[in-house]
Amino acid sequence: MKLDLKNLCLQNSVSPRGIIHVGAYDGKDIKLYQTLGISKIIFIEANPTVFERLKANIATASLDVEVVNYAISNQNGKVKLYVNSMGQSSSIFPLKHYRDIYPNIQETHQLTVESKTLDTLLQELELSPTDFNILNLDIQGAELLALQGATNLLKYIDAVYTKVNYEELYEGCALAEKIDEFLAQTGFGMVAVAKPFHPSWGDAFYVRKQVVSMSTLGKNTGLGNQIFQYAFLKIYAQENGLSVETPPWLGQELFGHKDREIYEDLPVVVENNNEIFPSNEEVGKNVDIQGEFLYHTRYYATHKEYFCSLFQPVAEIEAQVKFAWEKLCSRGKNIIGLHLEVHSDSDENNNAVVAPSEWYKIWLHGLWETLEEPVLFIASDNLEEIPLIYFAEYNPITVRDLEVEVNLEYLNFFLLSKCDFVAISNTPFAFAACLLNETGKYFFRPHFPTAKLIPFEPWNSTPVFRDIDIDEVGKSVSSDEQFQQIQFQLQQTSAELENSQSQKDELSQNLVSTQSQLQQTSAELENSQSQKNELSQKLASTQSQLQQTQTELENIQSHRDQILGELEQSQSKLQQSKEKAKNAELKLQQTRQELENIKFHKDEVSQKLISAESQIQQNQEKAKNAESQLQNIKTELDKSHSELHDRREELEITQFQLDEVQAELEQSQSQLSKHQEQINTYQSQLQETQTELEQTKLKLEKQEKILPNQNTTNYAAHIKNLAKILAETIPD
Repeated sequence: MKLDLKNLCLQNSVSPRGIIHVGAYDGKDIKLYQTLGISKIIFIEANPTVFERLKANIATASLDVEVVNYAISNQNGKVKLYVNSMGQSSSIFPLKHYRDIYPNIQETHQLTVESKTLDTLLQELELSPTDFNILNLDIQGAELLALQGATNLLKYIDAVYTKVNYEELYEGCALAEKIDEFLAQTGFGMVAVAKPFHPSWGDAFYVRKQVVSMSTLGKNTGLGNQIFQYAFLKIYAQENGLSVETPPWLGQELFGHKDREIYEDLPVVVENNNEIFPSNEEVGKNVDIQGEFLYHTRYYATHKEYFCSLFQPVAEIEAQVKFAWEKLCSRGKNIIGLHLEVHSDSDENNNAVVAPSEWYKIWLHGLWETLEEPVLFIASDNLEEIPLIYFAEYNPITVRDLEVEVNLEYLNFFLLSKCDFVAISNTPFAFAACLLNETGKYFFRPHFPTAKLIPFEPWNSTPVFRDIDIDEVGKSVSSDEQFQQIQFQLQQTSAELENSQSQKDELSQNLVSTQSQLQQTSAELENSQSQKNELSQKLASTQSQLQQTQTELENIQSHRDQILGELEQSQSKLQQSKEKAKNAELKLQQTRQELENIKFHKDEVSQKLISAESQIQQNQEKAKNAESQLQNIKTELDKSHSELHDRREELEITQFQLDEVQAELEQSQSQLSKHQEQINTYQSQLQETQTELEQTKLKLEKQEKILPNQNTTNYAAHIKNLAKILAETIPD
């Protein structure tokens, strides 16, 4: 281990009681575990050969140790184990960039072994996960798979010690960031990491964070309330280093949140009268917090970026709601959003006040004429009860007109978060939409003391006005509104009846016109495509002809240059032949004189040939000695490899020392290669010398048989070759 496990446990208040060590190899860490006072250990090793050594090494251990011969993954079944020349680097993944860092480590063979998940293994061994609180993973790139197969075990684990990869050392292995992400989702945070030998891999230590949960999230409240509740929960956890646990709620579907699910009941702490939680300075840990958390938004403003990041839709939903927004924008240039609520007398527990529609119409009338191509969008949880005809002169659009199949509550929310001008009701839903609206120009809300809409800043306001007496707002407004609603409903019914026929006729005419236009457009497209195809064919034909012509010209020029070159070479060769003929006559005379001298030196040559044969025999003996030395070196290297493997287990060498030994082996192999090259050179030289001597003997025998009246030109060539051979053969 490269990290100090004992000190890390002390520093993070982890009291070791049981450990599961996956990838135990030879079990050398048992000595460390004894010093930690651990009462129960499971050693797991996938390689059957190494497993036998593991059993032998821990046979005399005094601890409660169980050894298991399985590969660990995220599924049960057979897997392939890639066994490498250094046993500790074997894995269920093949080597990849590991070979670049340690080129001497190679795959030796493959095995098919049984694989189990940790959760399954504990069940089969009839062991309780509560007996273990530390997990040690050293399985060369398969650590994430092991974690994915231990979701139940991880509920009881306090610390995880694991190997992490920052490059794909093994093909398909998970990188450190994926392990970080997975462990964060299960309530763990990294507290230490070490990369002592190479920046691409190392060891990491994770501990379980203390948690804060919100068991009421998503229950009996709408999306707006849930947004404030979840935002507070995440901000509170982030500020205090806590892990979050939640029940299933709408945000998981909309925003892709994957917080750990609540698996045990925690002490409940309730927000007090909407005061900033906690009211004292003591941080609540391992508690279940409950409340609305509708604080003045200056509290949330300090976390604005993080707040907004929590509520971005997942890709599939984002595509749908953006499509709806584009359809809405296609109707004009300035989008005005209204969020309207209908007061319900049966809602006795609702202390929020509903503003009358007249306030919104007065505000809208003053704004509408100042905008270019305005579009009115009306959002509400109860569209059936909203008197849309009251705003008929503005041709209002609702989510039903956009015909997009998505959660309608969220679609209303999303569109309000995009509108250029927004007037909201006195609800957390509409207010939260304004918080996420980054492009809105003006935001308005009901102000009950003045009975009108007033502007507000979303990030510096109270989300909901509370405890306002509805009677003080004015009952007359309510009665007038009811009368107007009835009147507008009658007008709406009449208008709908009158418009239904005209709309039908208009639709019929539009349909006929559209079909005619489609036919014309189709014909034009076919003609255009035909013309395009003809032009493309002509262009392709012209380009092909130009290329052929250019190729023919290049071939003609090349052939002409070739003929001129051959003519010049022929003339040069003719001149050289004439000069050679003259030189041959002179050399013939010189050769006759040299022949006479060679006869006198024949005896000396014979003696030198005998001496050369003796030297050849000596060189051959040297070559045999060199081969013997080479064999001894190979034997010593094999012996060194064997000793290195045995001593690696006994001395517990570090990875860094192993690299040094490998470097020395590479140097030895390099020297061995040089010796081999020298021996090959000597052997080649000996073979060449023997061949030349044989040729020399044959030539000398032939020269003795040559008559003085034979062809002098051939005789001169023989003499010249003989002189060359003697010059190369006779030592200096």
